[in-house]
Amino acid sequence: MRITIPLIAISLMPAIQARAVIVDGVAITVGNKAITESEIDQRIRLTAFQNGEKADFSLAARRQAASKLIDQKLIEREMDVGRYPRAAPEAGKNLLADYAKTNYKSNPIAMAAALQTYGLTPQDMADELALQSEMLTFLNLRFRPAVQVTDEDVLKYFTDQIQQGSLNEMRAEIEQKLTIERADKELDAWLQDQRKRTKIEYAEKDLEETAK
Repeated sequence: MRITIPLIAISLMPAIQARAVIVDGVAITVGNKAITESEIDQRIRLTAFQNGEKADFSLAARRQAASKLIDQKLIEREMDVGRYPRAAPEAGKNLLADYAKTNYKSNPIAMAAALQTYGLTPQDMADELALQSEMLTFLNLRFRPAVQVTDEDVLKYFTDQIQQGSLNEMRAEIEQKLTIERADKELDAWLQDQRKRTKIEYAEKDLEETAK
């Protein structure tokens, strides 16, 4: 039996189909990598959730989120080229469980409810934690091995910043702190250099850091 579809239904189909398609425009291109508008919004939500703050979608906040995503894309490109190790498939799930244990007394339902208020899901947070783990791996392998902390550096930090307790007992802690700080500075310098070497185009012009 042949079924006849009313003409009015046929005429409405294109509009219904168009409405079902969610357009996620490209806001920035970083070399051959793209940053979409939804990625910027997601970065704002994730940062706000982790800081326990209200999500701010102002232009200034979007520029800050976009800048972080540019750095992320530059690091991801370097990790691809250098074949740096990536997080295992189950890493996000395990890190999320640790996060719930630390922040929500191992109550995933409470955490999911908190995430929902930011428009996020547990999977969003698991992906975020896995990404943070990858970024830390990159920092540890790419920059920290080249950092040198001398005895004089440790003594100067102890004398200038602490001035109490035992230097010998605090040596390892001070060395670690100085190593992290110097590796972070090396990373910042590297990112600035990569930004100069990479073609970065703003489809959303207002996101340019130099824009008024």
